[in-house]
Amino acid sequence: MKRFAAVSLAALMLLTVFASAASAADVIEIRGPVYNGSDINNIIDTYGENNALTIDATKFAAFYYDIDDNVTTETLSILAVPGTEGNVIGEGGIVYETTIQQVDYEFYRPAAGWSNYSLIGFFAEKYIPINPDKADKLAKLVLDSDDKYTIRTGEQLDLGEGYAIEAKQVDVDGEKVWLEFTKDGEFVDDEIISVVSGSDNTWEVELDDIQDEDDVVVLRVHVNQVFQGAVDSIAQIEGIWLIDYANAMKIESDDEFGDLDNVKINGATLTITNEDTFTLTRDDEVEIGQGMFFKVADTAASDLRYYPFVEKTIGGEVVDDDEDDDNVTEPVDNDTEVEEPTEEPTEEPTEGPTTEEPTEEPTEADSSTPGFGVVLGLVGLLAVVYLVRRNN
Repeated sequence: MKRFAAVSLAALMLLTVFASAASAADVIEIRGPVYNGSDINNIIDTYGENNALTIDATKFAAFYYDIDDNVTTETLSILAVPGTEGNVIGEGGIVYETTIQQVDYEFYRPAAGWSNYSLIGFFAEKYIPINPDKADKLAKLVLDSDDKYTIRTGEQLDLGEGYAIEAKQVDVDGEKVWLEFTKDGEFVDDEIISVVSGSDNTWEVELDDIQDEDDVVVLRVHVNQVFQGAVDSIAQIEGIWLIDYANAMKIESDDEFGDLDNVKINGATLTITNEDTFTLTRDDEVEIGQGMFFKVADTAASDLRYYPFVEKTIGGEVVDDDEDDDNVTEPVDNDTEVEEPTEEPTEEPTEGPTTEEPTEEPTEADSSTPGFGVVLGLVGLLAVVYLVRRNN
């Protein structure tokens, strides 16, 4: 009996280990409002106006919204067009529309050139238009941060999506830092940034041939200061902005995004509708487009209830199985040989300035480190194994 109890306890401990490990990355559902009625037209009459039911960021939390400046870009509408009846939406009855807007950098310092930039929400994701005034060429926003980071000489700062910057050399005496920008370990660009008072502390990386566009700013880095730590020379960064230029996409008029396949681009506005009828199948999750769905309740034919939603992964890498590969370009090849900086930082002084080292370390976390639940489960499992052997 004791052996059975011990073995049972060991099994429970194993389940705890696996459950703790699985919780490292969770998929959450972000849903919009619930609409309930006898059919589509009844829902439009009840919740909409002017024969249209429109959902924006004030109703759907997945859509981009800047509360400080009250800026939103996306709307999703259902129209009472011919053919809309029962649980069927007629041709052109679903309208997804998004427009480029100006938003502030998280690191908002207008005097230092950090004021605002163009952004567009695209199926509940943040994108940057390659051309600030046209919505046909987009790159996903990777980072917009005002956090403080410290980088030691020879240390890399992981920016996400395979991008990184490295402090090649820090010249405390000359108040300069030599930074290098890489993608998947491959060199992209480098620069020596001076932090002397009155100098431009911001490094902008501009690249050519990003979806046939030149002089595209893909990275902005603001360096606060350089100083001598207890052992290493250190650069402090505050203000990073980065786009995923290597996977920029061009939207064409014949592209399809789920069941939305009629694309129109009018300058800064992108509009996509359905060319065919769209059915809200009961007890199903029906894709609207590009990872956005309607969840429809299992109701009688005389009732209809649904809500829009998207899924997001937290605590781990986001994997989008619904990505339209036809709209994604291959990483940009940079075949131009770049010379090393002509100005080499001076040798590090033996005594640095009196500036104190910031106590805030880089916020990057090691996702491979086991959580407390995993460690506790392993300790408990070892204890149970010991009890089993002792009883034997």
